[in-house]
Amino acid sequence: VVTGPVLSFISPSVAVNRAPALRLSRASENAAGSQEGMGASSVMAVGAACCLAAAAKVASTRRQSKTTAHYTTQVILPALTWLKTGLKAGDLAATELRAKSIGGNDILIGKTEGGKLFCVGNLCPHIGTPMSEGADVIGDVIVCPLHGSSFSTNDGQLIDWCPSPPIIGPVTGFLVEKKNLKIFEIRTSLFGGDIEVLVDTNAKKAYEANYWKGLLDAQGKDDGTYY
Repeated sequence: VVTGPVLSFISPSVAVNRAPALRLSRASENAAGSQEGMGASSVMAVGAACCLAAAAKVASTRRQSKTTAHYTTQVILPALTWLKTGLKAGDLAATELRAKSIGGNDILIGKTEGGKLFCVGNLCPHIGTPMSEGADVIGDVIVCPLHGSSFSTNDGQLIDWCPSPPIIGPVTGFLVEKKNLKIFEIRTSLFGGDIEVLVDTNAKKAYEANYWKGLLDAQGKDDGTYY
């Protein structure tokens, strides 16, 4: 029989062995976290690079589209077409005028004092004053509201060129070549009374072609050669 105090010894081996394992586990966790962080950063970097590449491609496409030629200097032939104006014969009273833009043409539809329909260009051939801004219809004559130039509504023939105001009107008229007023053929449909006008639907294209040809000729011939 053993008497007296019994001494117990606790082996420190468990604590000694556990500490390295704990440190190893934490190191592994830190390494895994670092790898995850690096992976996420790599994905973000790749995504940003893709976005930048796509943006650069779009910008390049836009720059190319801006420099693409959208004009022509070729001869544009007329394309005469009867087009409806959206008006009926009964919509206009005698001497009344209505401005319209039909097929790229600025026109002015009206009636003479006798009730006859007519259609002329809306811009006065003097300096381009809109005839719709106060022109008078006297008989079968239309009078420009700015300088008083008058034209026949039947054939557009010039009657008087810039008579008013005194001195100023004739002086401004002297600076510009005398021209007739443009006339458009007009008719009413058999059924419904719709007003139709015969216009050149290529008029705008022809004007633009002449414009670009003039610009190119100012720098050299439009065929690429020089004078």
